[in-house]
Amino acid sequence: MTGMSRYYISRALISIAFAALFAFTGTPWWQAVLIGAAAMAFFLYAPHSGRYAVYPELGATALRRDERTQAITDKAARNAFVAGMLALAGVALYYAGSTAVPLVAIHWILILGALVYFLSDLLLRRSS
Repeated sequence: MTGMSRYYISRALISIAFAALFAFTGTPWWQAVLIGAAAMAFFLYAPHSGRYAVYPELGATALRRDERTQAITDKAARNAFVAGMLALAGVALYYAGSTAVPLVAIHWILILGALVYFLSDLLLRRSS
């Protein structure tokens, strides 16, 4: 059995366990199957995504982060943090006279942070 075969078999078992967890906690069976399939699709995509260094000789733990991918992740997280803090400061200034900030504003700030993280990560990976 080759190293990547061990990786794929281990990830298939993890996907099945993940789907079973959702099924046993009350999620309809078809949604649990879709969640398991989405997890497996990610595991199939991960070695080819450029996010990880692939070492087939390591078997089930074939994916590793190298210095380049860690630096990109750190920069993307920094960009998301800065965008989130600027948005939070803007919301705090907008609602300065009020006693409460609507929860939906915080919700949108979190969504903004996630979008900035993923877009920044994508653009940094494409440029380097």
